[in-house]
Amino acid sequence: MDRFTPRKPRNVDGRLRDAEDLGAIIRSRRNELGLTQVQLAQSCGCSPRFIGELERGIAGGNIKQVIHVCKMLGIDLFAKARGA
Repeated sequence: MDRFTPRKPRNVDGRLRDAEDLGAIIRSRRNELGLTQVQLAQSCGCSPRFIGELERGIAGGNIKQVIHVCKMLGIDLFAKARGA
């Protein structure tokens, strides 16, 4: 029998653990702005399906499109080497 191992809390000190973390941030910000997935997709030039998949953390690998959606929502992304 497998032992239950609790998952670490999401977004500890602002770090993204996986695509689901980023998706949750995108969904929250979209809701704060009062936008539907369709409205956001239209303003970003992508499909509502892409927005839905992005918010669920399952969107395909077009990083340019992901960064564009984040910019449109006013979400800043940072990357730095660990220990730096």
